[in-house]
Amino acid sequence: MSNSKFAQSPHGVFEDAAMPYLPDEATGQGMGQYAPAAPPGRLEAAKRRNERALMAIDGVEGVSLGQTAVGKDALVVYLRDSSVKRRVPSQVEGYPVETSITGQIDIQRW
Repeated sequence: MSNSKFAQSPHGVFEDAAMPYLPDEATGQGMGQYAPAAPPGRLEAAKRRNERALMAIDGVEGVSLGQTAVGKDALVVYLRDSSVKRRVPSQVEGYPVETSITGQIDIQRW
């Protein structure tokens, strides 16, 4: 056994710890901290059904798919400024809505 605190694995190098960090493993495995992610198409379908209504809110610059800070599937709504946040729903079809202040987004045409 080497004196290194790092061990070799097929995933690369990781610290020889009680619980190694393997970022490629699926969420929902292990300590039961996270609920399994919803099937990928359901969040995308919810986005398609609600994108037009969200974009109609003055100050909303865009809508995309993303995750919450704890890894749950979420819709991400991009806002021109923080005053818009109070007009954005906190959930859409049971999915949490995360917001990001981006400022105005202009499309550049080449």
